[in-house]
Amino acid sequence: MSREDILTYGSDFSRKRTIHRIGLGSLVILIGQGINVFRQILLVPLFLWAWGSQLYGEWLTLYAVVAYLYILDFGMQMYVVNRLNQCYSLKQLKEYTAILHSALLLYVGIAIAAACFITIAAFVVPIERWLNFKLLGHSIAAVVAVLLAIQLIFLIPQGLIIGLYRTFGELPRGAMLVNIQQLAILVLTGLTLIIRGNIVHIAAVQLVPLLAITCFVLYDLKKRHPEIAIGLNKSNWRLAFTYLVPSSLFFLIQVANGFTFQGSIIVVSIFAGSTYVAVFVVHRTLTFLIRQILGSFNSVIWPELTTLEAQGDYNRLRVIHKSFVKLTFAVCVFAGIWLHFAGKDIIELWTLGKITFDQRLLDVLLLYLVFQTPWLASSVFPAAFNKHRNLAVCYILSAVLGVALSIVLVQHMGVVGVAAGLLIADVLICGWFVPLDTCRIIGESFRKYWMEVVVRGLPIIMVLWGIGWFLHQFELQPILSILATGSGLALVGIGLGYSFWLSSIERVQVLSVGTALWNEVVSFNSRRL
Repeated sequence: MSREDILTYGSDFSRKRTIHRIGLGSLVILIGQGINVFRQILLVPLFLWAWGSQLYGEWLTLYAVVAYLYILDFGMQMYVVNRLNQCYSLKQLKEYTAILHSALLLYVGIAIAAACFITIAAFVVPIERWLNFKLLGHSIAAVVAVLLAIQLIFLIPQGLIIGLYRTFGELPRGAMLVNIQQLAILVLTGLTLIIRGNIVHIAAVQLVPLLAITCFVLYDLKKRHPEIAIGLNKSNWRLAFTYLVPSSLFFLIQVANGFTFQGSIIVVSIFAGSTYVAVFVVHRTLTFLIRQILGSFNSVIWPELTTLEAQGDYNRLRVIHKSFVKLTFAVCVFAGIWLHFAGKDIIELWTLGKITFDQRLLDVLLLYLVFQTPWLASSVFPAAFNKHRNLAVCYILSAVLGVALSIVLVQHMGVVGVAAGLLIADVLICGWFVPLDTCRIIGESFRKYWMEVVVRGLPIIMVLWGIGWFLHQFELQPILSILATGSGLALVGIGLGYSFWLSSIERVQVLSVGTALWNEVVSFNSRRL
């Protein structure tokens, strides 16, 4: 690209309205991720203190089994909200109401049927024996499973209702309400654990914020947007069922995510026992926090990518693709090196020494994180273009192969084998074919993409590894060691990454967006959501 193209790109990308949307949305998402990180940091030691690793592992296993219910969304939420957004922008309020009511009818019907089925199954099936529980009896396990199921089923129609804020151009308001809900769940769960509440109390108390926030959202939407009626009276079963076909690919991606994420926990529980579930989940949570924080920005750039693709502006899409993947990959590599050296101290402080640290498990999970980051960042492009058929296939194949390999390897390598199975499948399928598909769609050279994103950064990665090893040799107190290693890697990583890993176009982009984003941060308190 010419110098004029670079300046035009930087100027256009930092236009006030675009930066306002990206900046404000990013801040709200960062707040949400901050709450999520705080929840992980606070609740794990609280659970271990109040219950011990065995009962905590059984709680995690039950939640993992029930969590599959979230796929009952069938991928419709994204499709339906997009349709509603189009209708509202064109002032087609009658069609908006018909789509909304029909989707709610389908969601409510699915929720009632699923709740009845789960309630019956929970009390009939010997889940405590199947999952190798030692502390939970059949009745308690069934009650907890039903309460968790109700919670997850309730989130499906609630997600659609809160998603209506996006259709009005009020994404930050809806996201902030979700943040408040998560914070309330955190506070209530923490207080219940402090007073030594049992497992049934925890499952029940988490329902309260869901009901409260939903009631407020219904009131708020009625007050702010009286032109929109939320209900079922304009619903149509035939229209509702038409949503299932175009949503099926998003549904397959949800299935694959749930199968990988929760399936690995179930494999650990069955072959290693619930105590090792706690060990596995704590190590995985530490690494996945980085992925969750960076992955959340996909939703921020999603609408911008959709607009550029609709306009046929593939030049900008290619620039954004390489820079977005490169930045997220660089952050994950730096974080991975830091966690390799500081992970032992972090886990021991975090869990109060009640979880056994496993360096091999952590390192395999860190490799999983690092190799997964490029394709996850790349995957938002075909998804934003509604060209995600190949993406869905990759998700499914990787999930099935990953869990299958985990079942085989766990019997030879222990819990580390579960992480290794997921890693191998991820690298062989998604790690290769997802970026390849994205490059094909936007007309980018796949070889040039890998040279720019990975090969160009290898010398920097080696330097950072050496610095991390050097800093780790000093015998400091755990907290000081964690902070010293992290700050040293961050300072050197930012300097070297900006100077040598980023191209001239990407440096202009980072400066323009970074400056505008900082202005949003400074003025955030004076703005109303």
